[in-house]
Amino acid sequence: MNRLRFVSGAAFGAASLLGSRRAARAADLTEVTAGFFPGASSWPLYAARDWGLFEQAGLYVALAATPSSAELFARLDAGTYDLAHTSIDNPLAYDVGAGAVSTANRDFVGFFGVDDGELSLLAKPGITSIRMLAGKTLAVDALSTGYAFALREMLASAGLGPSDVTFVAKGGTAGRAAGLLAGAFDATLVTPPFDFQAVAAGFVNLGPATAILGAYAGISGVARRAWLRSNRRTAIAYLRCYRAALARLANDKTAAIALLLSFNPGLSAGDAAKTFAAVFGDHGGFRRDATIERAGLETVMRLRAKYAPPGAGADPAAYLDTSILAAS
Repeated sequence: MNRLRFVSGAAFGAASLLGSRRAARAADLTEVTAGFFPGASSWPLYAARDWGLFEQAGLYVALAATPSSAELFARLDAGTYDLAHTSIDNPLAYDVGAGAVSTANRDFVGFFGVDDGELSLLAKPGITSIRMLAGKTLAVDALSTGYAFALREMLASAGLGPSDVTFVAKGGTAGRAAGLLAGAFDATLVTPPFDFQAVAAGFVNLGPATAILGAYAGISGVARRAWLRSNRRTAIAYLRCYRAALARLANDKTAAIALLLSFNPGLSAGDAAKTFAAVFGDHGGFRRDATIERAGLETVMRLRAKYAPPGAGADPAAYLDTSILAAS
């Protein structure tokens, strides 16, 4: 019987954790709580859960969908989350004290790569170029972390500076996509499958971020160094399960799309197929080898130095622990 379960960000609390811990002890499984953002990047997590890979490896993994990076890092800092799937820019920001919330610890580190961000800039109908965003309101997760600097670079490519638009912090991609469709703002960066759903609703895709940024490191597996030191075997087992799930998804399109539709009930079969092609194709998406690409991380660091000086230093290795991936 599959004992893994999904825990929504809104419902995730002390009672949920207590229940999961009791079940984990009863089943003699190692407990792990993983924060993540809804979207295609969470696909392997659902696969590892629903296909029993975590449990087969002796893990009880509670998946916690989180509405914003600020909440995610507050929980990661407090130890409510053991690890998280989040933008690699976030540990850079929180390690130098530039995060959206204050944290007691500054030892956050990426230990495997998930994707290249999978970011596309979506805008209201009638806006057909980045230049046309002048005077408009643009939504980001948080103003000082995540993909805010990727968006600023995309604007700069069209000659727009921060004073030419209004930025608003609206949390994770799912919430921003919903806000865009509701008319709460004019444009935002979104990921699959939300981009395909927005286009189907008449919104305009102004292009992928990587077309302007080049190599870019997006979502990564992140934890505190202290947790990784104390839970090395657990982290290795978790990553092995993640990689096995990712490989199975890539090699079984039919099963992968069925799974995607199961946790995105409003998604059409056509948009699910487009999402599969986007994230498992030859032009970006998932990091099939689970590495955090050095060139992509250097882009993230360059953008942070450009838009939030003094940035995060010049050494990408300061924000990576590659030993877990090497052992998995």
